[in-house]
Order: sequence, then structure tokens, then C-alpha cells
Amino acid sequence: MPSASDLLDIALSAASAGAAVLAEAARDRDASSDGLGLRTKGASGDVVTEIDLRAERAIRAVIAEHRPDDEVSGEEYATTGSGSALRWSIDPLDGTSNFVRGLPHYGSSVAVQDVDSGAWLAGVVHAPELDHVYSAGSGLGAYRESGGIRRRLRGPATDATPVLLAVGFSYDPEQRARQLAELPTRMSAFTDLRSIGSAALGLCLVAEGSVDAFIETDLYEFDWAAGALIAEEAGLIVKRPATMRGGIVAHPPHLPVA
Repeated sequence: MPSASDLLDIALSAASAGAAVLAEAARDRDASSDGLGLRTKGASGDVVTEIDLRAERAIRAVIAEHRPDDEVSGEEYATTGSGSALRWSIDPLDGTSNFVRGLPHYGSSVAVQDVDSGAWLAGVVHAPELDHVYSAGSGLGAYRESGGIRRRLRGPATDATPVLLAVGFSYDPEQRARQLAELPTRMSAFTDLRSIGSAALGLCLVAEGSVDAFIETDLYEFDWAAGALIAEEAGLIVKRPATMRGGIVAHPPHLPVA
């Protein structure tokens, strides 16, 4: 079994390959989304572009180069590989709607798990337009690199103000209505609300202390896999869903989330 540090190096390279596709596409993007190959999947508003597909192929190519027998589960393509003790969970473009609309909060997310123990070993979220690379290895801490500066992440300060809750909303109208109905109860310990449009980056923002907690109740594993480990290694309490689809909560010990 390779070390968490070795796996983190692969995850960094894979996420960088995906982010390079996103960065190139962003330079060519215009307001009408021409050339993005935009189509809707599932609920109205849940979109996928040709860029998602290209970025996932780039990520998979890097993983295959270093770990050809590992299982790889992604958002856009079928699961590949079997028989290895490691499984990769990738989201080539988390925050697709942000990307399409010209908002900078999107990126490539790559995480790897020990199949036998279920432990997450390494995770990276690379947000090219923000120039942020968030990363964590199991037992190695969480970091953000930006502009050549690498900073250890330790979560929000206990005296941070205003106290901000970051949330995500489902594209499904019924699920979104339930999420909105729960907000008054959840907001009791918070001053204000933020919706980032990317679960991976929402979790990273808690890890770096820009917001105080994150919650979203309708996610797939690839949405949260890397961000959850980054938040956890930053010292946050992370409650992952027990199944491939469900909700996730990340908060510091001093600030429980209802």
C-alpha cells in the first residue's frame, strides 16, 4: 500500500490536469456558453458540459498512469478498475453552474480511499480561477497553496464574527423545499448565510476558516470526498453520509450544527 503522501502527490497531479482543462476553457468561455457543449442531466438546472467530460478524461489519465489497477469512480463516466485496495472518487468540475455563468467558485476534486478500511487517504480540490489548491493527506494536515504561498489550514477561529453558515441546495424542487424549510432551525447559531455553489469548495472554505460550517443534504460521494478529508484534517468534525448519496456536515467542535 503506498503512503498517504505518495497518494497525495498523485491526487495533486490528477487534479492539476483537470484544472488545466477548466482554465483553458474559462479563457475561451463567453456569456452565451457557446462551445461548452451544454446539456441538462437529471433535474432542471443540473448541467453538464463538454468541459466536464474533457476534465474527467484528463484526471483519469493521470491516475491510470500511476495506479492502473485502482478503481476509479467519477461523475461523468462509468466506474473502471477492480481488484485493488484503493478506490478514487473524482469530480472533474464541481460547480459547473458557476463555471457556465462566469463565477470563479469551481474546480477539480480528486480523492482516494482505502477500500478495506473505508478510510480516505488523500484529497485535493484545485480551483484554477481562484488560484487555490486545497489538499490533505490522512494524518498529514490540510493546506491551501495560492500564489506560491502554502498555508496550513486549521478551521475557523472560535471568536470569528460574523458567524457564517455555508449551504448548498438541491436542483430537485422538492428536496430544495425541504432544505429551505430546515434553514430557520439551522440558522439559530449563525449570523448570516452563504451558498457557494460547490460542495467541494464549501468544505474547503470551512477548513480555511472563511466560513464557520457547511451543510448540504443531497450530494453524491464525488461531491464531498476530497473536501471532507480536507476539512477533517483541518480539525473539523465531519459527518459523512453512510451511502453514496446523502448529506454532509462540517463544523468546528465549538459550533455544533443542528
